[in-house]
Parts: sequence; structure tokens; C-alpha cells
Amino acid sequence: MDSCSLILLSKCGLLYTIAESFQIVIPKGVFREIVNKDTLKKYSNAEVILNLVSEKGIKVVKIDTRINTISLSLGKGELEALLLSKQTANSILLTDDGKAIKACRYMKLPFLISPKIVVELYRLGKINFTKTKSSIEKLRIIGRYSPDIIAEAILKLEEIKYAKTNNSQG
Repeated sequence: MDSCSLILLSKCGLLYTIAESFQIVIPKGVFREIVNKDTLKKYSNAEVILNLVSEKGIKVVKIDTRINTISLSLGKGELEALLLSKQTANSILLTDDGKAIKACRYMKLPFLISPKIVVELYRLGKINFTKTKSSIEKLRIIGRYSPDIIAEAILKLEEIKYAKTNNSQG
């Protein structure tokens, strides 16, 4: 994950659920961006992330940025997250940063955005429909998503709900 996704999903109250469902690995650069003296004083989500790291729900790894062969204009955290994803087999980068998304597409690296992981949590039965819908609505307000991305997430959510309802009746 990169910083943006961690912060957004923390604000939705989903980081613990995600940590229980998936392995979360972040580079030290991302951790330093989010958890420091200033952020711990100002933002409650920094405390949530620090607690998850302490409880081993989020693993922090050091990335050697000197081996960077990528010439991109990304922030330090996004660059480290991209490098980590590139160096880790079977990983999917969770990012909501536009430049990082473009870099993933260019480098053919798998990635997800936060609305899609929220819908996936519902599909897996990790959160209920109401929590999923409210999280997507919160992401709509606090994130920088196009209306199409939010509409796609809601449509997918409704499709899954319909399938779950019909499968349980049949």
C-alpha cells in the first residue's frame, strides 16, 4: 500500500479488517510519511496505522531506492511502494495516486484502488452491505475519484448483493 490508500482506508475504519484478510506490506518511506511526531499529534489515523504495525498487522520493509531503474516523478512513498510491488512476487499494489496508477499501467504491474478493495471485502463476507456502501460514500467524499469510479464500485456492490441474495434463495 501507499500512503494515500492507507489514510483513506483508515478513515473508513477498514484497516483492521483488511489486515485480517490480506497481508499488508508497506515500505519504510510510506510509514515515515504517515507516522511521525506531527501526524501522531494531528491525525488519529496515524495512531491506527502505528498500532497495526506494532501488532504486526502491517509489515514495514526497507527498500533500497538506489536500485531504482524507474525514471518517474513520484513522491518518495509512492516510488518506494511501486518498487516494493515490482520486487515482490504475487503482489498487488494498493494505490489511489494518479501518477502511481499510470506507472503501474506502464510497467504492467497489478494494482487496486481503495473502492475496489472495499467491494472485495464485501464479496468475501468480511464486511456487511451497509458498511461497504457507507465506506464507498466516504471515499467519494474524501478521495479524488471520478464519479465513474464510484458508480462502478456501487454497481459492482449491487451485483454482488444480488448474486448473494439469489444464491441463498436457490
